[in-house]
Amino acid sequence: RGPLTPPAPDAGAPRPELRLPRFGTARRQALHRLDRLRAPLPRSRRLTLIGAYHYSGRATTTMVLGSLLAAARGEPVLALDGSPTEGSLDAFLTRRNPAVVRDLAALPADVPYEEIRARTTRLPSGLEVVAHRSGHFSPNPAHQQEYVRVLAQTAHHYPFVLTDWAPLRLDGSAAAVLDHTDRLILCCGTADWFLDAAVRVLALVRGAGREQLARTALVVVTDTGGPSVRELPESFAPRLRVGPEQVVRVPFDGALQSPGWELRRLRPATTEAFLNLADLAMRDD
Repeated sequence: RGPLTPPAPDAGAPRPELRLPRFGTARRQALHRLDRLRAPLPRSRRLTLIGAYHYSGRATTTMVLGSLLAAARGEPVLALDGSPTEGSLDAFLTRRNPAVVRDLAALPADVPYEEIRARTTRLPSGLEVVAHRSGHFSPNPAHQQEYVRVLAQTAHHYPFVLTDWAPLRLDGSAAAVLDHTDRLILCCGTADWFLDAAVRVLALVRGAGREQLARTALVVVTDTGGPSVRELPESFAPRLRVGPEQVVRVPFDGALQSPGWELRRLRPATTEAFLNLADLAMRDD
């Protein structure tokens, strides 16, 4: 993919504040994770987010994780709608850039960053988003080729590219996305049926011949319906066939119920969970 040469940080752009734990071990761990997140990367990391079922928190996780990575590093991070027929990122954008993935794919292979930036919607965090238009639409037969072309164009400019895969099915249309994924992130809720669905999704990934993606997957379990003190069953990680450290629990946070959420308004416990997720996503397999 070639060396990563992201654009120089905008010195005049203020970084969003993060609400970290104020004292003790939790604060020290959060600061250490922030330091690790700022380390240079030799190449762009491609993260693909999928959901175990409807309302799994997948799109929200895409936006928060991308925003935190961009804010922590002081560099732009890119988020894309990955499906050929539907997307979810448009719902998070106001006064969005009308460009879509196809518009990026039409650019030359060696396109400079400024040309890509002109076709993204940039959030205050530094996260740049290329979203589908709202609603469902007919499949674009050239979508897989266009998606791969966009990954090649952006690899030199963004330390992280996050792909949000909106459909529940990982059928043949997901092949290009999965084939160009460095780390898979599976999102689900805390109810038993959610956990069962997460196990089935990773089994499907393995059954499609992508054992490495399934083995190294990160699983984000979010209290989507409200505050909960329910503990995850000890059998959950073994059923997924992943290590317990690969499961990240995100607490319920009312700040995330609004499309206009901001990093600085997240609870410290929420920020801590996403810092852990970002730290894991940055590591090599």
